[in-house]
Formats: sequence, C-alpha cells, structure tokens
Amino acid sequence: MFFQRIKDISIKKIVKKKWVEMKHLTSNDLIQKVGIILDESYFHEKDDLIRDLVKQGIKKENIRILVFKNHIKKNESFDYPVYSYKDFKWSGSFDSETLRTFLSQYYDLLINYYEMDKAVLHLTTQLSKCGFKVGFASVDKKVNDLIIHTSAENHSEFTSEMFKYLKILNKI
Repeated sequence: MFFQRIKDISIKKIVKKKWVEMKHLTSNDLIQKVGIILDESYFHEKDDLIRDLVKQGIKKENIRILVFKNHIKKNESFDYPVYSYKDFKWSGSFDSETLRTFLSQYYDLLINYYEMDKAVLHLTTQLSKCGFKVGFASVDKKVNDLIIHTSAENHSEFTSEMFKYLKILNKI
C-alpha cells in the first residue's frame, strides 16, 4: 500500500509534465471506432454500457474496452482486457501487452468512464490515440473534450447525453 502510494505520486508528476507537452488531436471525423477506459472500482456494468452504445448505432466490433482494477488477484480471469497499478513502473512506462494493444490503436471517440482522479487513469488517457474524449465532470477538466455532468451509475443518462452532444457537433 505504501509503495503504491509513492508510485501514484511519481505517476502524478509525470502526468502533470505531459499535460504541458501534450498536443491536442481533436478530429472532425465521424465516430466509428470507440475506446473505453473504465475504472471497475466504482462501476461494474460494462455490458450494459456497451449495449447502450450499440443501441445508439455504434457497431459492437468497433468498441474496445480497457478495464482498470486497483488490485488483480493471482488466479483471477476476466472477459475484458484488465490492467492495474502493477502494470506501470515508477517512470510511467509499462510492459503490459494488454495496455500496448489498447494504446496502439486509434479511436475516433475515447470514453473515460471513471469519476475519480487517479494518476494511472489519466496517464492511460494521455497515452491513448484518439480524436475526441468524453468523460465525467468530476474529473480534471483538462482530460476530456466533452464533459457530462452525471454519475457513473447512470450509464443510460451518460450515453444519451453524450450522443445528444455528438449529434450537435456533427460527430455521428
């Protein structure tokens, strides 16, 4: 626990430094490929969220999800790609094939489905290649291009509000 806290502080410094260096890649393209970074500490209905996106017209095969867990037990298995604090080094780099695969792809829309400011989640968002980012109002305002004011438990409200604004912005 103590070392995890120190690692978190180290990653926070890296994230702050990257905010200054970060180039904004906002795109005017229509949304087809969607990536989701989800914190499973506070939200477990991944399938319902994906179902809401499919109802709005996104093809299921064009949706990629990356789930963050604070701790992964040794023999635990998952339906989705999962990562944790252990996948990151003190320097902010990582060796995880799961992370490398998710971060190597370009997404027209990246949904940051987490409400808590965690340095590891912010770093994952910064390292993602995407044209447009959507997330919650409770997260640092620099993270997302579109901010939805609701809670993670209201995934239906989140997706309906998100698609309402994406239509206004001619993204879909």
